[in-house]
Amino acid sequence: MDQGLPAADIKAALLGEHRSGAVGPQFLRRLGEALAGPLARSALDIELLLVYAQRAWIADQRNPAAIRARDAAQRLIEMVPDLADGHRLLGFACLTRRDYRDAFLALSAVKTIATPVNLDNFRSLARMLMGGVAKVSFDLGGQTYAFDLTTHNAAAVESSAFHSIGLLTEWEELQFLATLLDPAKIRRVAEIGVLLGNHTAFFLKALKPDHIALIEADPANIPFIERTVAYNDAGSRVNIHNAFVGGEDGEMSFAGAKVPMRSLDALIQGPVDFLKIDVDGGEDKLLMGAGTVIETSRPIVMIETTPATHGAVAAWFAARHYTVQRVFDHGDYRNVVLTP
Repeated sequence: MDQGLPAADIKAALLGEHRSGAVGPQFLRRLGEALAGPLARSALDIELLLVYAQRAWIADQRNPAAIRARDAAQRLIEMVPDLADGHRLLGFACLTRRDYRDAFLALSAVKTIATPVNLDNFRSLARMLMGGVAKVSFDLGGQTYAFDLTTHNAAAVESSAFHSIGLLTEWEELQFLATLLDPAKIRRVAEIGVLLGNHTAFFLKALKPDHIALIEADPANIPFIERTVAYNDAGSRVNIHNAFVGGEDGEMSFAGAKVPMRSLDALIQGPVDFLKIDVDGGEDKLLMGAGTVIETSRPIVMIETTPATHGAVAAWFAARHYTVQRVFDHGDYRNVVLTP
């Protein structure tokens, strides 16, 4: 950072970099340095502090001792008490830190501001964890589901928040799949990107497949997946793989741990009738190593895409004579259901 520039110019330059897509720990460090001194209640300082709090929470999501996001969110609330995002980020940071009482208070406070937003699912999660509740069971769509509650990473926070109020994530997609997939024909299922097993539990209950292969890159999620299967299994044979699915075989670092990298063709042995893919922007590399299993088995597919990958993914499947049946657009990502 050019220390010769006025502070306002440095902040304006950082905001421009953010809007142009700047990422990484060095950019986050520079943001923190620019925001370390006294702040004005200006649009520039408020937006930069919001960006910093959000990015610090994502960067520190696996570190319960981290304080950057919590402290930035508290400063944001002091500057703009009625800004919902300040209370939201404070609540999320406290969930990550396992300060469940403080998370509950922050997520309750958002209900009192002039323009409240609905964060009741995260508030429910904080309340349950504050009370020592570590597992939930609920009835939905004629089935009984059970899951652990956890805040060990950002995606787990969101999934557990839905489970805490008796819902499955992406319920609209799952209901559509229930109308599309014939359980008599969907006997072998593969799910790449499992997280806690939200979709897994649905597939086990709704489809009762003979076999389901679960492939998850994050080692921290594996114990939760194992328990989700134990809680919700209806007699299927389940294989769980801790691997990153890419275009080739090798090894990579994921969430600070070394994990094997395997192609989908290497991991999936035998036919597959339904394939669910959620790899957070890695769709193009996954498909580089998935041609054999998809072209041989011709499974029905649900794949998550991003605005950057959607066109290439759609073209890849179109070249293999797949038809898009439905696109569920969530803004920063889409779930695309395709049939051969």
